[in-house]
Amino acid sequence: MAKFDALIFDLDGTLSDSVPMILRSSQATHEKMGLSWNEEAAKSFIGRPMYETAAEFAPGREQEYMDNFREYNFLYLPKMIRPFAGIPTLVDKLQEAEVPMCIVTSRLQWGADWSAEILGVQDYFVKIFGIEASEKHKPDPEPALLALAEMKIPATDTQKTAFIGDAAVDIACGKAAGMQTIGVGWGVGSKEELLVAGADYYVADVNALARLLLL
Repeated sequence: MAKFDALIFDLDGTLSDSVPMILRSSQATHEKMGLSWNEEAAKSFIGRPMYETAAEFAPGREQEYMDNFREYNFLYLPKMIRPFAGIPTLVDKLQEAEVPMCIVTSRLQWGADWSAEILGVQDYFVKIFGIEASEKHKPDPEPALLALAEMKIPATDTQKTAFIGDAAVDIACGKAAGMQTIGVGWGVGSKEELLVAGADYYVADVNALARLLLL
């Protein structure tokens, strides 16, 4: 038995242990372009659309930045990402409980699909929504509402659904869509950041998440 009628998962830092790969790609991009690089600053942009990151770190050179970052992502993604321990088992149990699930991510669609394939979780989700799927992006509710519609959840009936993510933008997106929100403690966001963003629940590890989702 499941606590929620439908679930939306973030990808990077929630399902996928991909933060080291993202930071490696970021650092390589900055080095190639002769830009200064700060790990904490780079971390603060994880989960946000790439064009926002490019505008912040390489104003006037945004397309060059995005092209380089994509090149390094393509190189490092298959070598470095893996699912967080317990995630494959959890999504399998949720599927057994017949809980519809989607992924909403700020990653480009090709990277989101490829990541899910590498992680071995692509078949568990009704649909994977990459950045191209919506005109507006997290923290705006649009991608979450599109995912809920894909799972046949009306926008007026979202109270028993949940958005699960590791960053404040995930929490903001879910709340704006009228969903309950779950902040996870194994990604980029601190417990304080997630709670300040308004997370209804905070879980420190995947076992705690499983206990919350599966009654």
